[in-house]
Amino acid sequence: MSLPLRVAQLSRTPSRRDGGIFFALAGLLPALARSGEGSLSLAAFGARDQDAAVDLAQWSPVPTQTFAAWPPASFAYTPGLVPAVRTFAPDLLHVHGLWSYASVACLAVARRDRKPYVVSPHGMLDPGALRFSRWKKQIASALFQRDHLDRAAVLHALSATEARGIREAGYTGPVAILPNGVNLPTLVSAQAASAAPASDRPRTLLFIGRIHPKKGLPALIDAWIPFSARGAVGSNWRLVIAGWNEVSHEETLRAQVSAAQAEDRVVFAGPLWGEAKDAALRAADAFVLPSLSEGLPMSVLEAWAMAKPALITPACNLPEGLAAGAALAITPDPPGIHQGLERLAQLDDAGLKSMGISAHRLVEAKFAWPAIAANMIRLYQSVARGQPPPPDLLARDS
Repeated sequence: MSLPLRVAQLSRTPSRRDGGIFFALAGLLPALARSGEGSLSLAAFGARDQDAAVDLAQWSPVPTQTFAAWPPASFAYTPGLVPAVRTFAPDLLHVHGLWSYASVACLAVARRDRKPYVVSPHGMLDPGALRFSRWKKQIASALFQRDHLDRAAVLHALSATEARGIREAGYTGPVAILPNGVNLPTLVSAQAASAAPASDRPRTLLFIGRIHPKKGLPALIDAWIPFSARGAVGSNWRLVIAGWNEVSHEETLRAQVSAAQAEDRVVFAGPLWGEAKDAALRAADAFVLPSLSEGLPMSVLEAWAMAKPALITPACNLPEGLAAGAALAITPDPPGIHQGLERLAQLDDAGLKSMGISAHRLVEAKFAWPAIAANMIRLYQSVARGQPPPPDLLARDS
């Protein structure tokens, strides 16, 4: 009987402060543990922050080691990381995200112990993402990130669009495409919202995510103010913005809402986790992500799993949602968002429910974790053997 394949999972931090990467791993790692039982041995590593002690439980049963980090938190230099990974003695490494010490540590272990590794940029090589803090990323690229990418056995893209962005960023090696996934509730529990028909109560459009400039929220608010004004088509709607504040962006948004005297139409709900987030999704009538840059957004998949239609931009990289009738397309500017909002407002209860059912079925068919984890294990096995990735997982130009 062969020994289990040992895979070290590295990320900046095993906490909500790593944004979508943390939530993606909260689904992927337990799914890998279940699918690879007996054939896979996993361990996760990252920097310790004030939320890690609570949040890393979401990666159970995968054992996770955290280490004190030096500032800045965005880089998270952790002196204990490399020795701990080497003690685990992985057959291969999988790094999630870029621009942090996790990339440096992976490169150090791979060089020293001659181990292959997989890199999941999680959208961080997309052109829109590269525009944020451009000069810092150029320095990091010259110091370590370009070398780290070039030496990877394979890069893992979340979508064909992200794969194209990886090519545009200059990477020439193989690229495998596996989407993020979600844990799928039953359709009945997903739709268990208010007993009152949507037409008999105020409707809710929900945003959940990082409160960050790249999410396109200023443009959403600019569009929302005339859409929801008294006498307008959206006067029966309210916008709920739930998320954790980054770079003091929420203060800017609150000032924008206050200047328009729209506090009764825009609610800032703060960060929502666990059952509170699920409850907000169940109670919402639709979801919105007006983002300028994404890998493959977990928040949209979670909304679809809860049978909620979504308004999404091209940067969300989910064209299958438009094709399946699970989403309405918007552009990340006030006129484009306003147009999408008006289309949403024209839907009656039956129309909203029909889109929600299509969304749930799409997630069930393509974005449930068990099948994604099984394919990731196939990718690991190929990399560990020094073979090309399975052909059915490769981007077309790989």
